[in-house]
Amino acid sequence: MAKPPDLVSVVIPVRNEAAFIEAPIDSILRQDYAGNLEIVVADGMSTDGTREILDTICNRDDRIRCLDNPSGRTPSGLNIAITASEGDVLVRCDGHAELPVDYIRTAVQVLAETDAVNVGGVQKAVGVTPMQRAIAYAMSSRVGVGDARFHYGGDAGPVDTVFLGVFRRSPLFAAGLFDEDLSRNQDYELNIRLRAAGGTVWFDPRLQVVYRPRR
Repeated sequence: MAKPPDLVSVVIPVRNEAAFIEAPIDSILRQDYAGNLEIVVADGMSTDGTREILDTICNRDDRIRCLDNPSGRTPSGLNIAITASEGDVLVRCDGHAELPVDYIRTAVQVLAETDAVNVGGVQKAVGVTPMQRAIAYAMSSRVGVGDARFHYGGDAGPVDTVFLGVFRRSPLFAAGLFDEDLSRNQDYELNIRLRAAGGTVWFDPRLQVVYRPRR
Protein backbone atom coordinates (compact mmCIF):
# COMPACT_ATOMS: atom_id res chain seq x y z
CA MET A 1 0.00 0.00 0.00
CA ALA A 2 2.28 2.74 -1.32
CA LYS A 3 -0.23 5.55 -0.83
CA PRO A 4 -3.37 5.99 1.26
CA PRO A 5 -6.42 4.47 -0.46
CA ASP A 6 -8.73 6.87 -2.25
CA LEU A 7 -11.75 5.21 -0.67
CA VAL A 8 -12.14 3.49 2.70
CA SER A 9 -15.34 1.52 3.32
CA VAL A 10 -16.81 1.11 6.80
CA VAL A 11 -19.11 -1.91 7.16
CA ILE A 12 -21.58 -2.27 10.02
CA PRO A 13 -23.87 -5.25 10.72
CA VAL A 14 -26.81 -4.29 12.96
CA ARG A 15 -30.03 -5.70 14.35
CA ASN A 16 -32.32 -3.87 16.79
CA GLU A 17 -29.83 -1.14 17.66
CA ALA A 18 -32.18 1.86 17.82
CA ALA A 19 -30.74 2.98 21.16
CA PHE A 20 -27.15 2.97 19.89
CA ILE A 21 -26.91 3.21 16.09
CA GLU A 22 -26.51 6.97 15.73
CA ALA A 23 -23.38 7.08 17.91
CA PRO A 24 -21.19 4.78 15.76
CA ILE A 25 -22.24 6.48 12.53
CA ASP A 26 -21.57 9.93 14.00
CA SER A 27 -18.12 8.75 15.13
CA ILE A 28 -17.34 7.60 11.58
CA LEU A 29 -18.50 10.85 10.01
CA ARG A 30 -16.21 12.77 12.41
CA GLN A 31 -13.08 10.91 11.28
CA ASP A 32 -10.08 13.07 10.37
CA TYR A 33 -9.06 10.77 7.50
CA ALA A 34 -8.11 12.86 4.46
CA GLY A 35 -9.48 10.44 1.86
CA ASN A 36 -13.03 9.49 0.95
CA LEU A 37 -15.25 7.35 3.18
CA GLU A 38 -18.37 5.30 2.56
CA ILE A 39 -20.52 3.55 5.15
CA VAL A 40 -22.42 0.36 4.29
CA VAL A 41 -24.86 -0.87 6.94
CA ALA A 42 -26.47 -4.32 6.76
CA ASP A 43 -29.66 -4.34 8.80
CA GLY A 44 -30.79 -7.74 10.11
CA MET A 45 -34.50 -6.95 9.68
CA SER A 46 -34.73 -4.84 12.84
CA THR A 47 -38.10 -4.48 14.56
CA ASP A 48 -37.30 -1.71 17.06
CA GLY A 49 -37.12 1.31 14.74
CA THR A 50 -33.46 0.90 13.79
CA ARG A 51 -34.23 0.77 10.06
CA GLU A 52 -36.30 3.95 10.19
CA ILE A 53 -33.41 5.76 11.91
CA LEU A 54 -30.99 4.42 9.30
CA ASP A 55 -33.23 5.49 6.42
CA THR A 56 -33.33 9.03 7.81
CA ILE A 57 -29.54 9.08 8.14
CA CYS A 58 -29.06 7.71 4.61
CA ASN A 59 -31.41 10.32 3.14
CA ARG A 60 -29.29 13.16 4.50
CA ASP A 61 -25.85 11.78 3.53
CA ASP A 62 -25.18 9.95 0.25
CA ARG A 63 -22.00 8.37 1.66
CA ILE A 64 -24.20 6.02 3.69
CA ARG A 65 -26.13 3.02 2.35
CA CYS A 66 -28.35 0.55 4.19
CA LEU A 67 -28.94 -2.96 2.87
CA ASP A 68 -31.12 -5.85 4.01
CA ASN A 69 -29.62 -8.82 5.86
CA PRO A 70 -32.55 -11.28 5.76
CA SER A 71 -30.91 -13.87 8.03
CA GLY A 72 -30.19 -11.35 10.78
CA ARG A 73 -26.86 -13.11 11.45
CA THR A 74 -23.71 -11.05 12.03
CA PRO A 75 -21.36 -12.83 9.59
CA SER A 76 -24.01 -12.70 6.85
CA GLY A 77 -24.50 -8.98 7.44
CA LEU A 78 -20.75 -8.41 7.28
CA ASN A 79 -20.45 -10.28 4.00
CA ILE A 80 -23.41 -8.44 2.46
CA ALA A 81 -21.90 -5.07 3.40
CA ILE A 82 -18.36 -6.03 2.36
CA THR A 83 -19.49 -7.35 -1.03
CA ALA A 84 -21.44 -4.15 -1.71
CA SER A 85 -18.56 -1.90 -0.66
CA GLU A 86 -15.96 -0.42 -3.01
CA GLY A 87 -12.98 0.58 -0.85
CA ASP A 88 -9.52 -0.99 -0.97
CA VAL A 89 -9.53 -0.86 2.85
CA LEU A 90 -12.49 -2.15 4.85
CA VAL A 91 -13.13 -1.03 8.42
CA ARG A 92 -15.40 -3.19 10.52
CA CYS A 93 -17.58 -1.31 12.99
CA ASP A 94 -20.42 -2.52 15.22
CA GLY A 95 -23.68 -1.03 16.37
CA HIS A 96 -22.25 -0.70 19.91
CA ALA A 97 -18.88 0.76 18.91
CA GLU A 98 -17.64 4.34 18.73
CA LEU A 99 -14.44 5.11 16.82
CA PRO A 100 -12.00 7.81 18.02
CA VAL A 101 -11.54 10.61 15.53
CA ASP A 102 -8.12 9.40 14.34
CA TYR A 103 -9.03 5.71 14.14
CA ILE A 104 -9.18 5.27 10.36
CA ARG A 105 -6.18 7.51 9.68
CA THR A 106 -4.07 5.61 12.21
CA ALA A 107 -5.24 2.19 11.02
CA VAL A 108 -4.43 2.97 7.38
CA GLN A 109 -0.99 4.18 8.49
CA VAL A 110 -0.39 0.98 10.47
CA LEU A 111 -1.44 -1.16 7.50
CA ALA A 112 1.11 0.63 5.36
CA GLU A 113 3.91 0.46 7.93
CA THR A 114 3.47 -3.21 8.84
CA ASP A 115 2.22 -4.70 5.55
CA ALA A 116 -0.39 -6.50 7.67
CA VAL A 117 -3.64 -7.76 6.16
CA ASN A 118 -5.70 -6.83 9.23
CA VAL A 119 -5.03 -4.41 12.06
CA GLY A 120 -6.96 -3.60 15.22
CA GLY A 121 -6.63 -2.38 18.76
CA VAL A 122 -8.31 -2.26 22.15
CA GLN A 123 -11.96 -2.96 22.87
CA LYS A 124 -12.52 -0.29 25.51
CA ALA A 125 -15.74 -1.38 27.19
CA VAL A 126 -17.59 1.57 28.76
CA GLY A 127 -20.91 1.28 30.59
CA VAL A 128 -23.50 3.82 31.71
CA THR A 129 -25.99 1.78 33.73
CA PRO A 130 -24.81 -0.32 36.73
CA MET A 131 -25.26 -3.53 34.71
CA GLN A 132 -23.32 -2.10 31.75
CA ARG A 133 -20.51 -0.98 34.05
CA ALA A 134 -20.32 -4.45 35.60
CA ILE A 135 -20.15 -6.10 32.18
CA ALA A 136 -17.55 -3.56 31.02
CA TYR A 137 -15.41 -4.33 34.07
CA ALA A 138 -15.54 -8.07 33.36
CA MET A 139 -14.72 -7.47 29.68
CA SER A 140 -11.55 -5.59 30.67
CA SER A 141 -10.26 -8.24 33.10
CA ARG A 142 -7.95 -11.17 32.39
CA VAL A 143 -10.06 -13.13 34.86
CA GLY A 144 -13.21 -12.32 32.90
CA VAL A 145 -12.05 -12.74 29.31
CA GLY A 146 -8.53 -14.17 29.20
CA ASP A 147 -5.26 -12.69 28.01
CA ALA A 148 -5.99 -11.47 24.46
CA ARG A 149 -4.34 -8.07 24.07
CA PHE A 150 -7.41 -6.44 22.49
CA HIS A 151 -9.24 -6.69 25.83
CA TYR A 152 -6.77 -4.70 27.90
CA GLY A 153 -3.88 -3.39 25.76
CA GLY A 154 -0.22 -4.24 25.39
CA ASP A 155 2.67 -3.80 22.99
CA ALA A 156 2.13 -3.42 19.26
CA GLY A 157 2.87 -6.52 17.22
CA PRO A 158 1.53 -9.65 15.49
CA VAL A 159 -1.37 -11.41 17.25
CA ASP A 160 -3.86 -14.22 16.66
CA THR A 161 -6.84 -11.89 16.39
CA VAL A 162 -7.98 -8.29 16.98
CA PHE A 163 -11.18 -6.48 17.88
CA LEU A 164 -13.29 -5.54 14.84
CA GLY A 165 -10.47 -5.16 12.29
CA VAL A 166 -9.30 -2.93 9.43
CA PHE A 167 -8.66 -5.15 6.42
CA ARG A 168 -6.99 -4.99 3.04
CA ARG A 169 -9.64 -5.88 0.50
CA SER A 170 -7.77 -8.39 -1.68
CA PRO A 171 -6.59 -10.76 1.11
CA LEU A 172 -10.02 -10.60 2.74
CA PHE A 173 -11.76 -11.76 -0.45
CA ALA A 174 -9.04 -14.32 -1.14
CA ALA A 175 -9.71 -15.81 2.32
CA GLY A 176 -13.41 -16.16 1.53
CA LEU A 177 -14.85 -13.47 3.87
CA PHE A 178 -16.62 -14.44 7.12
CA ASP A 179 -17.94 -17.95 7.74
CA GLU A 180 -21.72 -17.50 7.80
CA ASP A 181 -22.25 -20.77 9.68
CA LEU A 182 -20.61 -19.37 12.82
CA SER A 183 -22.73 -17.52 15.38
CA ARG A 184 -19.68 -16.66 17.53
CA ASN A 185 -15.93 -16.26 17.05
CA GLN A 186 -16.25 -15.56 13.33
CA ASP A 187 -13.53 -12.89 13.72
CA TYR A 188 -11.04 -15.33 15.23
CA GLU A 189 -11.77 -17.99 12.62
CA LEU A 190 -11.31 -15.53 9.74
CA ASN A 191 -8.01 -14.36 11.20
CA ILE A 192 -6.85 -17.99 11.35
CA ARG A 193 -7.43 -18.25 7.59
CA LEU A 194 -5.75 -14.91 6.90
CA ARG A 195 -2.67 -16.02 8.85
CA ALA A 196 -2.67 -19.48 7.25
CA ALA A 197 -2.47 -17.74 3.87
CA GLY A 198 0.70 -15.95 4.99
CA GLY A 199 -0.83 -12.68 6.20
CA THR A 200 -0.07 -10.82 9.41
CA VAL A 201 -2.74 -9.74 11.89
CA TRP A 202 -1.40 -6.75 13.81
CA PHE A 203 -2.38 -5.23 17.15
CA ASP A 204 -1.74 -1.53 17.85
CA PRO A 205 -2.79 -0.12 21.25
CA ARG A 206 -3.39 3.33 19.74
CA LEU A 207 -6.52 1.95 18.07
CA GLN A 208 -8.91 2.12 21.02
CA VAL A 209 -12.61 1.63 20.29
CA VAL A 210 -15.32 2.47 22.83
CA TYR A 211 -17.73 -0.47 23.13
CA ARG A 212 -21.12 -0.07 24.87
CA PRO A 213 -22.28 -3.36 26.43
CA ARG A 214 -25.95 -4.19 26.12
CA ARG A 215 -28.09 -2.92 28.96
